Amino acid sequence: MLLQIAEGSEIAFRELFEHYQRRLFTYVYKVTRSRDLADDAVQDIFLKIWSMRQKLPEIENIEAYLRRMAHNQALKGFQAVAREGLVEDELARRRSAHGSADDGLLSKEIQLYINRLIDQLTPSQRRVFLLSREEGLRQQEIADRLGLNLVTVKRHMVDALKAIRDGLAQNYGTQAVVLYIIFRLSDY
Repeated sequence: MLLQIAEGSEIAFRELFEHYQRRLFTYVYKVTRSRDLADDAVQDIFLKIWSMRQKLPEIENIEAYLRRMAHNQALKGFQAVAREGLVEDELARRRSAHGSADDGLLSKEIQLYINRLIDQLTPSQRRVFLLSREEGLRQQEIADRLGLNLVTVKRHMVDALKAIRDGLAQNYGTQAVVLYIIFRLSDY
């Protein structure tokens, strides 16, 4: 099966996915107690598997390999949650030290700048980004709605977020990036 996947067989890949998807989800869910983290982890695992499919024949024990990937994805999920918590704590500390009026003005200015950055995205990136932020659609739902594959949607989202982060960092520094992460563009 791994050789077939390495040669690009989507049927073999689907069989691998169907065989291991539930087990990996269950494993990550037991570790994280988060359905969202588990869903995202499983999607990321199979995206990585497909993107590195040429190397699959070198893997001796695919089950152990997938389990290790699931473990690593669970850890990444925990790290992301921990980072968000630290950033939120730092922002709260700054607000109490400097007063929220200054932060509110800066936040509005940054929000306007983010709108300009979104307008500068490619049409595909903008459409994917706004469906995610405005309508709260998951990446698979966006792919289904736009008739794109999941890898393309993820690529557009990554590129859009990078462009916005880079633009914010360049023009406003790290404080704007922190606000961007915390608020996660809640107005969108």
